[in-house]
Amino acid sequence: MKKSLVLLFCMLISTLVYAQQDKIDNLIYRGENLFKIQNYEGAVESLSEAVELGANEPYVNYMLGVSYLKMPNATDQLKASPIFENLEKLDDFEGIPDEVYYYMAQAFHKNLKLEKATKYYDKYLKLLGANDSKLRAEVELEMTKSENAKRLLSQKKDINIQRMAPPINSEFTEYNPVVSADQSVMAFTSLRPNSRTGRAAEEVYITYKNSGDWGEPTKIEIRTNENVGTAGISPDGQQMLVFIGSGNKGNLYLMKKDGNGWSQPSAFEGLNSRDLESTASITPDGKKIYFASNRPGGFGGMDIWVAEKLANETWGNIENLGSEVNSKYDEDAPFIHPDMKTLYFTSNGEKSMGGRDIFKTNLLGGKWTTPENLGYPINTPLNDNYFTLSADGSKGYFSSDREGGYGGQDIYIFDMPEKYANIPLTMLKGKITAGEDEQPVPTKIKLVDNENNTKVDYVYDPDPKTGNYLIILPPGKNYDLIIESEGYLPYTLNINVPNQTYFYELYQKINLKLIKQFDVVVGQEVSVNNAFYDTKQSDSYSPRQANEAMLVQSDSLDVYEMMDAIIAAEDTAAFNYMMDLMYKVNPIDDVDFQANEDDMEIASRTYYYDESDTTTLKSRVVEGETIYSLPTMYVTEEAERQKKEKKQQPKANYDKSLLEPVYKIYYDVGASEFDDKYNEQLQEIYQHIKDNEQLGIQISGYASAEGDPE
Repeated sequence: MKKSLVLLFCMLISTLVYAQQDKIDNLIYRGENLFKIQNYEGAVESLSEAVELGANEPYVNYMLGVSYLKMPNATDQLKASPIFENLEKLDDFEGIPDEVYYYMAQAFHKNLKLEKATKYYDKYLKLLGANDSKLRAEVELEMTKSENAKRLLSQKKDINIQRMAPPINSEFTEYNPVVSADQSVMAFTSLRPNSRTGRAAEEVYITYKNSGDWGEPTKIEIRTNENVGTAGISPDGQQMLVFIGSGNKGNLYLMKKDGNGWSQPSAFEGLNSRDLESTASITPDGKKIYFASNRPGGFGGMDIWVAEKLANETWGNIENLGSEVNSKYDEDAPFIHPDMKTLYFTSNGEKSMGGRDIFKTNLLGGKWTTPENLGYPINTPLNDNYFTLSADGSKGYFSSDREGGYGGQDIYIFDMPEKYANIPLTMLKGKITAGEDEQPVPTKIKLVDNENNTKVDYVYDPDPKTGNYLIILPPGKNYDLIIESEGYLPYTLNINVPNQTYFYELYQKINLKLIKQFDVVVGQEVSVNNAFYDTKQSDSYSPRQANEAMLVQSDSLDVYEMMDAIIAAEDTAAFNYMMDLMYKVNPIDDVDFQANEDDMEIASRTYYYDESDTTTLKSRVVEGETIYSLPTMYVTEEAERQKKEKKQQPKANYDKSLLEPVYKIYYDVGASEFDDKYNEQLQEIYQHIKDNEQLGIQISGYASAEGDPE
């Protein structure tokens, strides 16, 4: 009986083993057939299950490793490394194609196992024949990238890369973040299932920062059946560049902020071609656009080009940036920093660590410097691209398919260490309001560079709902801000930007008031408050000390803790330092312009419309355009003069309520004398002046349209 039980047990085990082996054989057979027709996703599914059940043949490991490498998702590609390590242990390559060494090298390369990568690249090169010149060049390029990775890994930068959390990143693909200069607006491209068709499509999403946190991204509805992607954004976040196209064709378009939404895209006249224009970046002055295209005349693949804005508002004078920047490989995703001297871009060329890497070049003496790889851990052997740097150089944004993402590509951020940084720009953040209740007023702004009497073409129109505007200004410049506010005559404010060597901000508040006499508008008052910090410090007083002193005074260390390294540098090509100030809050709304008048430039000027030639509209020709404005108000000089006069005035010791009454005295038509009924009012005025010697009288008159000219 016992023998029968043992025999039965053995038969059951044998049957189970046979059944499992049969399942393994079927999985391998199915996986191999899928592998042959390049259905790598299906091959991975069958072969990985076979390996889990015990399959360990060298050829099965080969097929599974290659299938993982061929998967579109980098997370899956990285799974090839342990499979090939197992094949390496088996040390049996009989019947396996020689290409296995190339695939093994790539798998180890992607996983930063660089010594092994070099070993197998070299082994494969030795097996290639003399006629395999094209394949040899490809392998040699990858081997060069592997050596680059070794070098850059040994020079690892002290940078903490952070993956942006949901709702920005998701299980789908998010890439190409474009961010406004003050980091209050971010748009990005996402490849998600379309809610209407269910088919995956590239679409543009936008999010706004509120109290330091990014809000829920919303899709921008664009009427097209093509793929749509982010291509760039203006420094003030009011205009967005988008790509519309599919396959190897597509062009660049411009959308403008329109209330709470965005206008439909309009083409860049004179810029697009019949080929591919993928990404772009506009300089803050609006005069140039850097873009990527595979149009004829380049060095191969995608190249970076620059175009100028012409007098007729179209784009022309298109030039390739040259061989110093471009190569026979792909250069894409240009981002011109607001300093207009630093260009970031993506390349998969010879200086990459593998895949696409982010590079930086500087415009010095009219020429672009040799591009510099941003290094590890910003770049990896996978795809790292679409880089954007904040105006102050403190924070970088980019997308990557590196290990640890939520799915596909994700958006990453990092704080730029101070030793790499200094960008001597001024960010002017302002607000224009009107009336006693200081409400936003529809406004358009023109900016004129007084050094060469040229217009900064970019239109810095304030947000109609908030009155807020943002302008990026380089150091050592003098500008006229020509402002046209609805219901008021155009007026001009002069702004002098010191030749500073570090980044700082000017907060500006402008309020307009109508001047009325007898309920008739006879003029306007323009009041300006400038809050400039750290612009007149001594050489021994560092920007860091000045900044920290300001933070202590404003009790905002918790808000500005990341902004502790604004360091002056002699080399203006040394960029990127930390400052996270206005990105936690909306600073222009939080600045207390009454907190400390000693730190402010406060000035006002009243213009009477028909008083004299000194206050009537003046004409000015700028680049062929005639611009009309009230006489220029030199804010700095006017503020100093008014502050000095205020200090010289004796301390007021009268009742302020005496200034409130307005006395109106009317003359009859054709009469030169007024009625006796006004004598009592005049006596009252006389008595106030007699009792208060500091008071004076302001007299203004108004004549109705009645009567004849005489």
